Amino acid sequence: MEPDFTGFLVGGIVLGTLVTGVFAWRFGPARAFAFVVLAGLFSAGLDFLSAFEAQNYAYPGQTRLWVFTYIFFGWIGVCGTCLLVAEGLLARRGEGVLTSNRLRLRVPLLTAVIAVLTDLYIDPIAVEAGYWRWFVPANVYYGIPLLNFVGWFVLMLIAPLAWIEIARRDLSATRMIFWAFVALPLAGIAAVLLSLALNGLIGLTGLR
Repeated sequence: MEPDFTGFLVGGIVLGTLVTGVFAWRFGPARAFAFVVLAGLFSAGLDFLSAFEAQNYAYPGQTRLWVFTYIFFGWIGVCGTCLLVAEGLLARRGEGVLTSNRLRLRVPLLTAVIAVLTDLYIDPIAVEAGYWRWFVPANVYYGIPLLNFVGWFVLMLIAPLAWIEIARRDLSATRMIFWAFVALPLAGIAAVLLSLALNGLIGLTGLR
């Protein structure tokens, strides 16, 4: 059976839009927009570089516009869903991810873990179904390179961490959105450095 890329794209857009709506309802439009910037633009931007500059993987036959649109909405959906689940698992009665100091780091860490566990299930199925193809050698998990899971962990740690640090502050809508864009290059540098460190450690074991 041929992969349904149209349905795949629509599903990603719907999920990302629904999650954005939930964030706008719960945290307000400005914080939701900041989340779109950090979970969408930041994550999709680095993922886009992985696909087209590093050429680690590809969505067969799809244009760059299709890929960016899908991963933009897809990362919003994945990050937002995993973040809300992580908050629900960790928060005590009366606590919230933006009000509790105890959750500032714990929620992003658990968000990243939940995202990686989710991808351990999704990736082999998607590869088998033909939705994307890996070009990086792998010797551990269904032909999927470990750098993929490192990437998921890093993106889904840094994006919610940056968003929480901005969204928990009492800022005007304009300033909150401004700081979300300012955080993009800083988050990108942090993601690259952390990815290099983790992939380097894994490389020492001979696992790929």
